[in-house]
Amino acid sequence: MKFPIIMLACFFIALLAVGSAGEMITNSIDEENRIKVPSRMRDLQAGIPVNPPWDDDSGTKLVLLGTTGGVTWYPGVDSASSSSALLVGDTLYIIDLGQGSTSKLAQAFNSKTSDSGTSTFLENARALFFTHLHQDHIADYPSLLLIGPGTGLGTRTDPVTGNVTIVPLVVIGPADRGALEIDKSYYIDRKGTIIYTDSADPSQVTPTPGTRQMTNLTWQAFAQTINDMTLDNAYRDFTKLIEIREIGGNQQGDIYFPVPDVDLANSTTCAAMDPFEVYRDGNVVVTAILVDHHQVFPAFAYRFDMSDGSVVFSGDTGPDTRGNLEKLSEGADILVHEVIDRAWIDERMGFPNETSPAYALKTHLLTAHTTIDAVGSVATNCSVDTLVLNHIVPGNTPDSHLEQAKANFSGRLIIGKDMMMIGIGKDSPVHSLP
Repeated sequence: MKFPIIMLACFFIALLAVGSAGEMITNSIDEENRIKVPSRMRDLQAGIPVNPPWDDDSGTKLVLLGTTGGVTWYPGVDSASSSSALLVGDTLYIIDLGQGSTSKLAQAFNSKTSDSGTSTFLENARALFFTHLHQDHIADYPSLLLIGPGTGLGTRTDPVTGNVTIVPLVVIGPADRGALEIDKSYYIDRKGTIIYTDSADPSQVTPTPGTRQMTNLTWQAFAQTINDMTLDNAYRDFTKLIEIREIGGNQQGDIYFPVPDVDLANSTTCAAMDPFEVYRDGNVVVTAILVDHHQVFPAFAYRFDMSDGSVVFSGDTGPDTRGNLEKLSEGADILVHEVIDRAWIDERMGFPNETSPAYALKTHLLTAHTTIDAVGSVATNCSVDTLVLNHIVPGNTPDSHLEQAKANFSGRLIIGKDMMMIGIGKDSPVHSLP
């Protein structure tokens, strides 16, 4: 009879399959013993759902999403630009969103899977803070605004009823500067174009839009796809998923900015002041202060105080903040500070004539940023235990150069890498995603 023969053939095929699987398992174990592949990596490669290494309820974590700086991509480097996150319990706070950072955000916090194959990991994001509005700190903001609504941005799902409500992501950043920078590079003389916003409201026409107008204009620029998503694909109202709170703005909910005596006409963008509060909830209190990223105004450093400790983000700044960063950092555990390689600046730019555009750029790089030989002293003056180098320029700076920051700093030096996780508190552990 044919039926038993078919069954017998299937039986032998099954035995062969089991044998092959057993051989594969054995080989996998041997390979594991030989090269020590982390089990988390093996699970990820096999498509097995895993929790991120910081998903252990053991306190607050600082996660570096993007650790390079500058308006470029560096050869031989796939690091994203400036972006960090603080994870307090399961609540997420984001600081800056430079180019490439939203992919790192998803890589870091979107590792869980669901039966539906969809994700709502951005439901955990409560607030986003912009230190200033340069591209390498905001370039991926449109990605968050456009892709985030499909991943839970600005919503919460009731774990019992499954009902979804809108709880907007709070976005905090500078208001309209109010005046153009001084033309130090002779751009206008070279027939360069000054870009203005376009609006029927004359008060909204400006060459220096702030965080709110930047957000509104992003929605306008992508109106076609947003309207299609809402009208045809049943998405929620994109504009209701974000709540803008401008520092120094004049609309309801904006944050009072006690502006010190600055002189923008002479590039004086940082003056001594006291820290001021910009945000508070049950997890964290956030304060801010001016730093010196001339001619950018305002440029802020932020301090996050939590039950586990305190973290300060310098934003982009030169080493002299008129005592502001030192005041903000007093008693903090970790200082996340930008850094630039002086040797690279000299090699790239040489010594240009003072009347050339290149001279203006080199002056900016050396004075509106903090060089490796200066950052250790800054951290010492800030009296912090741990210095984390971030916003590294160039992005392919050798670690041997960056380690020179230790010369003037006796605490713990951490050279920031994308996907690095640092626990908050003394002698806190440092981990990286595979």
